[in-house]
Amino acid sequence: MANIVIEDIKRKFKSDNPVTRLIVINIVVFIIISVFRILMLADFAPIKVLTHLVLENLSFTISIQGLIYKPWTIITYAFTHVEVFHILWNMLILFWFGQILLDYTSSKKIIPVYLLGAIAGALFSMLMVIIIPNLNQYVGIPMIGASAGVTAIVIAAATLLPHFKMNLMFIGEIKLVYVALFYVLIDILNVASYSNVGGNLAHLGGALMGYLFIVQMKKGNDLAKPINIFFDWISGLFSIKPKMRVVSNNKKFTDEEFNQNRVATQKQIDAILDKISKSGYDSLSKTEKEILFKASKK
Repeated sequence: MANIVIEDIKRKFKSDNPVTRLIVINIVVFIIISVFRILMLADFAPIKVLTHLVLENLSFTISIQGLIYKPWTIITYAFTHVEVFHILWNMLILFWFGQILLDYTSSKKIIPVYLLGAIAGALFSMLMVIIIPNLNQYVGIPMIGASAGVTAIVIAAATLLPHFKMNLMFIGEIKLVYVALFYVLIDILNVASYSNVGGNLAHLGGALMGYLFIVQMKKGNDLAKPINIFFDWISGLFSIKPKMRVVSNNKKFTDEEFNQNRVATQKQIDAILDKISKSGYDSLSKTEKEILFKASKK
């Protein structure tokens, strides 16, 4: 039975769906941490020490010292949970909004938005608790959870498709932009109520990054590019390069022609996305659907 579960996890992780990959990583980390925390009930000292060591090196300490001495935690905290309902809520939101963003962008945008949102969330939270005197008490507090990365995806989806309608239980259809605004408003009110201040500040940082990501994407600037280049480099280190046959291509483009073509293509995609946000996906022509499909594979 264990082998079946492990193989299923491997299959899900190797799938082309980046939303699924993020969810799998979060769940696997959560299970490992939970096993350690359960073993702590035996009051075995080495297990306690190991568990605390793991959590200390995964959580982000809201301070400049935490960033300097444990820089990797600016990423790892976004995959760390210790409470069931915390990870359940984050993964549900990630699944719903991540799938929407995936359907209308590309598979190479989701993980970078999540990671950039997590980084922005940690930095924004750290900056706020340092420069605002009444928040200085939160300096040095450990922070965990996927919420900043998830919030970046929520706001990115709403910025890209503000008129996209979601069907919410007990409410009915509501535009994505209003869902996102409510999401942000809750975080602002939670900060005002001194409830999970560090976490809610991180959500706001993630929201800002999600918005900037889409704004820049529409201008032709791909903030995901450096992250994807890094991932491709890592992947290349562990992959066997197949022999390739060189094919001559007589058609050559100058840098100016290439950039003009890229900008024109992006404008065409933006026009299609605007049409979707106003009239829905079914309003697209067959040609427009093919253009969007090809763009999502890049």
